Amino acid sequence: MKYPHIFSPIKIGNVTFKNRIFTAPATAHLLQAQEEYPTEPVIAYYSKKAKGGSACINFGAQNMDRLAPFDLVHSNTNVYKTQYHRYWNQLTSAIHFYGAKASLELLAFVFHGYDDKGKLVPLSPSGGRDYTGAYVPQISVEEMSRIADEHAEAAEKAIMCGFDMITIHGGHGLFLSNFISPLFNNREDEYGGSLENRAKFPIMILDRIRERVGREILIEYRVSGSELAPAGGIVIEDCIKFIKMIEDKIDIAHISVGNMNIPLTEGIMHPTNFLKPGCNVEFANAVKQSGVKIPVLTLGAFQDPELIEKVLAEGKADIVAMARGTISDPELVNKVYEDKADEIIPCIKCFHCLNYSQASEFGCSVNPTVGREFRLPFLIPSVGEKKKVIIIGGGPAGMKAAIVAKRRGHDVKIIEKSQRLGGKLVFSEHTDFKYDLEKFMNYLIHMVDKLGIEVKTNTEATPEMVKAENADAVLVAIGADAIIPSIPGVENENVMTAEYAHANIQSVGKKVAIIGGGQVGCEIALHLAMNGKDVSLVEMGGALAQDAMFLPREALIDRLKKNVQYYTHTRCVSIHDNSISCKKANGNELIIEADTVVLAAGMVARSDISELFRETAHTVYPIGDCVQANNVRTALRTAFDAASQI
Repeated sequence: MKYPHIFSPIKIGNVTFKNRIFTAPATAHLLQAQEEYPTEPVIAYYSKKAKGGSACINFGAQNMDRLAPFDLVHSNTNVYKTQYHRYWNQLTSAIHFYGAKASLELLAFVFHGYDDKGKLVPLSPSGGRDYTGAYVPQISVEEMSRIADEHAEAAEKAIMCGFDMITIHGGHGLFLSNFISPLFNNREDEYGGSLENRAKFPIMILDRIRERVGREILIEYRVSGSELAPAGGIVIEDCIKFIKMIEDKIDIAHISVGNMNIPLTEGIMHPTNFLKPGCNVEFANAVKQSGVKIPVLTLGAFQDPELIEKVLAEGKADIVAMARGTISDPELVNKVYEDKADEIIPCIKCFHCLNYSQASEFGCSVNPTVGREFRLPFLIPSVGEKKKVIIIGGGPAGMKAAIVAKRRGHDVKIIEKSQRLGGKLVFSEHTDFKYDLEKFMNYLIHMVDKLGIEVKTNTEATPEMVKAENADAVLVAIGADAIIPSIPGVENENVMTAEYAHANIQSVGKKVAIIGGGQVGCEIALHLAMNGKDVSLVEMGGALAQDAMFLPREALIDRLKKNVQYYTHTRCVSIHDNSISCKKANGNELIIEADTVVLAAGMVARSDISELFRETAHTVYPIGDCVQANNVRTALRTAFDAASQI
């Protein structure tokens, strides 16, 4: 077997896991509505992961703050209500159908309780002021005891619902994590001071669970190997000591990292595109090498089977878990087993799957089926006669549409005006921190080749040419153009677009001014600065990279501040040979020296051009950026939806 360590079963207690890849707890944000039980879309989402071959499917999450006066975005499900157990058992039954095991995550960002006046209030490990300045009382021993009993009850109910394991979230700066942290727990009673004292509350919870259910269910305990605090927080030595305190009470040590209350650590616990895969394995390895007796689990942007096998083979961990990796491709494990690792859909770390916005729909940028597992079988028609399909444009939307249409059995041809496939993603080849996007582009190109899709490059399609093909369906994926703002001097020879600057850094001068502070502008600014350029960036609005998701944006802005001079509330009013003139919101003028000016003012869809192809076939679909210039997620969604109807 190519990956003997990945596919080596592991028996923990009375449970045998068929391989060493687990899905990490990751809530299907916005997929679950207000129901207190897993709905059919939720069951379909998790069962798709089980079908894909993962050994354990972790349901995230049961909110353990039972007195919370509001609904957390993470989950509204309620395992305590026995009238809903029939639905929970449908979930675990679907997971078990594919030979996977089911785990229920128990999670609390905060616990609520009653103060001495009987008012419901949030509690903290040792009392103090919260970020609003309001006083948050210290959790009492009585409240701790109540919460411990509720964890025990949750474990009992999990067994009734068919779960094989519970995962207690004691890391990432959640309540249990902060309770053992010297940064957040400065109690003066027996639950404060030494690590042994600070560990008493988690130990109380574990003891109550074992008293209630014994060893009928496995317990996985998530903890941060380090809080990554500048000083004074939990470090790996503390983590090892804590795990050894509880290892006889738990079954798996789940080693993560970071504390969400400490700036910039979330982008490490959930690694952004600025970090390499497996960047947090060192913490699990330290726990593993310390001599703990129970299996150790690691995670952190894993998806490459070669890396996973290496980590397992070198004994750095016993189990590797993935969240985003099995969202972008729930069939990952089966593809590895069937020697089709080249077909794994790479995660691009865009973090759209962690979008909390109530106006959004749960989904994945690179996998348009995510969040729609239950609905799509009703939407996608069965394949009829084999049809001839022409795709105009070989960017991400065009390639995705071609792949989908080809897999549906059609005769597909891509017509691309440039010399190669890739479209707007080609810039990723020149930018170190966009390696995930480059990998995804190469995956699409590889699949086009592997499926034997005909590609005609160096050919600009015309309506007459396409109509002469006598195709049954034409999908127009001609993309978008950079917006050229009407600024005096914008036609100067020292002005170029961000896309051109990425690919032609040798043409960029020493001093560079970027016009536009969206994600594209910030990324080209950082890229040029990392390559030795003196970069200034101007943005009309009050904030940078507002179109990026929270964690990538936080990491991007942090690096930008260290490498780039930027000006918000600033508008470029004219461009000159060696400078740009700007006006700030307060009316003050600003002159920025610049040998090169890079435009990053957005994109505009080539919708007018796409309409020229409307009469080229019986069925014509505009897809991708020529419909609406946006991002990979919307481009691939339109491509998938259109091609699935042919």
